[in-house]
Amino acid sequence: MKTAIFLDAEFVEGDELIELSIYSFEREEIYHSLFKPVRYTEWDSSVHHITPDMVADAPAFSAELPAVQRLIDAASHIGGFAVENDIFHLKAQGVAGIDEKPVIELRNWFWINYGRDNGLDLFQGVSLATVVGNMGVSFGEEGMHSASGDTLATLDAFRLLYDKYVVSRTLAGADFDAVVGRFNEEYAREKLEYDRNNAEGYVVLVRVGAGYALRLKREEPREGGKNVAVIRVADRQRAAIELHNMIARRPMIAKGVYRLNENDIERFRNYSNGFDTEDHAYFKKLQGLSSRFNISSLKRR
Repeated sequence: MKTAIFLDAEFVEGDELIELSIYSFEREEIYHSLFKPVRYTEWDSSVHHITPDMVADAPAFSAELPAVQRLIDAASHIGGFAVENDIFHLKAQGVAGIDEKPVIELRNWFWINYGRDNGLDLFQGVSLATVVGNMGVSFGEEGMHSASGDTLATLDAFRLLYDKYVVSRTLAGADFDAVVGRFNEEYAREKLEYDRNNAEGYVVLVRVGAGYALRLKREEPREGGKNVAVIRVADRQRAAIELHNMIARRPMIAKGVYRLNENDIERFRNYSNGFDTEDHAYFKKLQGLSSRFNISSLKRR
């Protein structure tokens, strides 16, 4: 028996839950509620269209937590689109054990079964609307950006992709857990190759006035002109952090522009790295934080 549930939540200012919908695999909405936010009295409702008046008499999420918790506890899998975000917020608001459940991410199933062969990137520009449009399913009467409409569309798209996967991999007769397990193994292999291919590229040392700056490139740039040196690397994110740390102690004459000597430039030319999936995730996350924090001297532990 399939006990996977699919869910979607809407939030106030990307923070506090204001709506939650949960569907069983059989397309029954087994839970739906609006919530009155605790920390907000006003918010931008342009996406989910839920106004303060609409939730004036709604319960706080804490009052509904026991009912939600029972459904989470009984579920074998948690499914959705970008569902890790929903899981993060539900956990933050008191739902226990949800991050321990196996996850069914619609975006991954869409990529393996449809998007990859049709030139769509795993992450770039693939929204729920993209998936729904390509799979020919509907957001239903509730419409897009309602929790109910988004959950039902996600579930219907997944059911089509699940059936397609069963047929294409000759898994007829296999139980749900076996099919999902087989998919997860295949996705992990393909995701590793995706990460490896997308991590490759070039780092350029560029002359900027009296100093030098680092630039990351996916395609090979030309040497000469302002490009002082070009190196090919297996992992651009890792190179960005490690090379920045290599030059960060030199005088900075403008944001991201350093005064380097010939030894520094030679060290740049001799730099190389390899690809490791855990290190790649770490350095990618670290690079995302670099605009807000000083990343000098940070390294993989």
